[in-house]
Amino acid sequence: MRTAQTFLRRVWPFAFGALCLWLLSEQIDDIDYSALWASVFAASPWQWGLALFFTAISFLAVSRYDVIAQRHFQMHRSTSEAMTVGATAIGLGQTLGAGVVVGTFVRWRMMPDLSLKDAARITAFVTVTFLTAMAVTIALAAIFLPTPHVPASLPPVILAIAFLIVVVAFVFPVLPRQGSRLSLPTLPAMAALLTLCLIDTIFAALALYVLLPPDLSLTFAILLPVFLIALGAAIFSGTPGGVGPFELTLLAMLPNQPEASLLAGVLAFRAIYYAVPALMAGLVLLRHLARPRPARTPRQHRAYEAYDNEPFTTVSRAELGVIRQNGGALLSCDAGRYGAVRIGQTLVALFDPIEGDAHTMARPLKNAARAQNRIACKYKISARQAVKTRKVGWAVVHISDEAVLTPTKHKTSGSTYRQLRRKLRQAEKAEVQVTQPDTLMLPLGDMARVSSAWEARNGIPKGLTMGRFDDFYVGCQTVFLAYQGNQLVGFVSFHATGHEWCLDLMRVLPEAPDGTMHHLVQKAIEAAAAADVPRLSLAAAPALPEGKNVLERKIRGYHFKHAGGAGLRQFKACFAPRWEPLFMAAPGPAQLGLAALDLTRAVNLRSAPATPIACQQIAQSEAYLSSTS
Repeated sequence: MRTAQTFLRRVWPFAFGALCLWLLSEQIDDIDYSALWASVFAASPWQWGLALFFTAISFLAVSRYDVIAQRHFQMHRSTSEAMTVGATAIGLGQTLGAGVVVGTFVRWRMMPDLSLKDAARITAFVTVTFLTAMAVTIALAAIFLPTPHVPASLPPVILAIAFLIVVVAFVFPVLPRQGSRLSLPTLPAMAALLTLCLIDTIFAALALYVLLPPDLSLTFAILLPVFLIALGAAIFSGTPGGVGPFELTLLAMLPNQPEASLLAGVLAFRAIYYAVPALMAGLVLLRHLARPRPARTPRQHRAYEAYDNEPFTTVSRAELGVIRQNGGALLSCDAGRYGAVRIGQTLVALFDPIEGDAHTMARPLKNAARAQNRIACKYKISARQAVKTRKVGWAVVHISDEAVLTPTKHKTSGSTYRQLRRKLRQAEKAEVQVTQPDTLMLPLGDMARVSSAWEARNGIPKGLTMGRFDDFYVGCQTVFLAYQGNQLVGFVSFHATGHEWCLDLMRVLPEAPDGTMHHLVQKAIEAAAAADVPRLSLAAAPALPEGKNVLERKIRGYHFKHAGGAGLRQFKACFAPRWEPLFMAAPGPAQLGLAALDLTRAVNLRSAPATPIACQQIAQSEAYLSSTS
């Protein structure tokens, strides 16, 4: 049965094409073929030249499909090689038929370091995304250039489905699939693919239009939607070159046009748009098979490096340790180093650069994001770095304030600390004892029970730059435990380096005595002072709901309320810290808005995180990143 199904699937396109050709021959039985060919060769040199020019632009767009596909699968190689392979695969596939099989074979043979499975993945990605973009293109053409051949209700339905796909890709960028995870194309990738499809199909239609004989009373506005439908029929049929379905569709949808003249234009179009690219693609493939070339990978350079537990510089943030739990890595290039994490639509550079500054790292970060079909974003950067980022044209917004203090100067006397002293007395009265255990002796089982009880009361913990309880993750931190008798009632953890501690996890039992958390943090501050740590961060709290206009104030007020800003600020204010503003930045206002929504989704863990960044030599040098633009 399976053999029969396979046979039918492979034979069907050719059988269907033969049927279409028979129907076409019946329809044009009275055509004078000598006059038909004379009309083909009557095209002037400028018509052939323009058709070649439009075909070149169309295939330039076609070749970019593979670039986006390889970026999606983190197959880092030169853009020029990906475009060459993509144009060759599509040039042969669209002419020979069975595009999926031909495309997979061509990609596999032209990229010897690529497995057959990976070649098939690229071909499937290109095929599915192109067909989806093609459907949207036809719907848009039918709306702006109405044609009686498309039901009025169909384009809105197609666009509604496309919008639903976009929403799903944003909210659930990674979907579970039989024990593995499926990463959907990013929104920037979808926008690029739709743009490429529009360029590809419009210029393909122009190539046909300029080759049509002058006796056809046909405007481009009438031809375009008909051409797109005919092209869609040809692609879905799977016949070699779409021969048969393409012509039948054109003749059926343009019944008032002279059939001989219309077919003459189609024959000329096939010579330019199908035969010439197929011939060139065949020569490229044969040359590669005769003289195989190694993959033209970009110049190796420092790239994504795994996070190292040791401090990097005196300005690197201790909080950077959060990338241990979210698949982050260190983006390194000539300009410096950033801690980076990939979420649904965004490549996020966390905090200030470890090396370099925001000015010199702006371009490498944008190109690194583009190499993953994502937008670039800087998150929780300091005011100084925000000023430098704004100078290079990025949009910047104040998002939060970090509570910072100097442990050796921290005191509990005076009116400023009245609330803190009251909380500490309550904890001492309840006989809460705080200890700092060795990281190898952590009571992980008891800590897990405290964390579970806390989550049962407070809900799923936030993500991204806010920690979630995990044995390995906590084992890399400095931890303080609160006991009441022999029972663990709470704990806190800190990202710790030689020059900074940063508060991360805060967990207490619902029945823990009042003041337990204050007691834990106070003991941690005292321990940091004893270790002569110059800076201790109580982490950030949402910025106050202030703004230049009513809309900004409402948005900030909503975020402040739902992010628990009031409670966080009240707790941290007990320790009388200094508040340092933190900012978020992106290359433009639209990208800043998309990044803000994406970060909100990631922080609230509405879906699985993006796949981890591969820490290997993938050539993210500035020279390479510039070449991908």
